[in-house]
Amino acid sequence: MAQGAFVIIQNDGRDILLVKRKDVPLWDLPGGRIEEGETPEAAAVREAFEETGYNVTILQKAGEYERPAFEDTQNVFIGAITGGTPLMNGPETAALRWFSPNRLPLFMVPNRKRQIKDGLNGAANRKAVLKDRNLLSILDLLRKKLRV
Repeated sequence: MAQGAFVIIQNDGRDILLVKRKDVPLWDLPGGRIEEGETPEAAAVREAFEETGYNVTILQKAGEYERPAFEDTQNVFIGAITGGTPLMNGPETAALRWFSPNRLPLFMVPNRKRQIKDGLNGAANRKAVLKDRNLLSILDLLRKKLRV
């Protein structure tokens, strides 16, 4: 089963940092696949740096979201920027932008809004199983299956 790690990062104004992905034109939390032998926390820090240019420290784990249809688990953390320089355009990143939690973009990776809401509401180590029934989830699943 694949494992991913993602980070909810807020600035002093409580806005949330999102990255616009290059592979699919959707906004997402910084994060990605956990490499073999890597802890979810280490993967979240590494992926956040690769996608945003920021050094991040993990404050707490917000939740673990299992997606049976995708055979993967997403680990979501709350993090804080400790340094670095914003990466406006990188191998995986088309754009970086801060969004108000009340005005998140329409075109986001499925389930991210729920994960952000859980994290901002103080969830700690929440475990959930996601059904992935919306159109974006179905398209993502088809894309994954066609790649195999």
